[in-house]
Amino acid sequence: MSSLPEDATRPAPATPDAAESPTEQLRRIERLLVEIRGCLETLHRAQHHQEFSPARLIGAVLQMVTVAFLLAAVADWVYQAQPATQIIKLMFAGVVQLGALTAFVVARGSE
Repeated sequence: MSSLPEDATRPAPATPDAAESPTEQLRRIERLLVEIRGCLETLHRAQHHQEFSPARLIGAVLQMVTVAFLLAAVADWVYQAQPATQIIKLMFAGVVQLGALTAFVVARGSE
């Protein structure tokens, strides 16, 4: 145990110099705030940056193929094609959509 009181072992809090003018104090505070803001912006950018994901690209391409199958099925319906071809295109759209969802889940899991 030390014989010094607890307050004597702590460093004194930083107090502004009496010779430092209020404008100098404000400039110092402003520099610190700008530095803090820069650190926060860097942290924000790092948190929101996403690396390129091949799985996300594959999911997006499969999503476009799904829309193409759906548009083809609607075109078949408008031009009164055989119902079997419409159903086949809709089934393909469903299977491709499952592939797209799987790719998106894989991309999210790798983050």
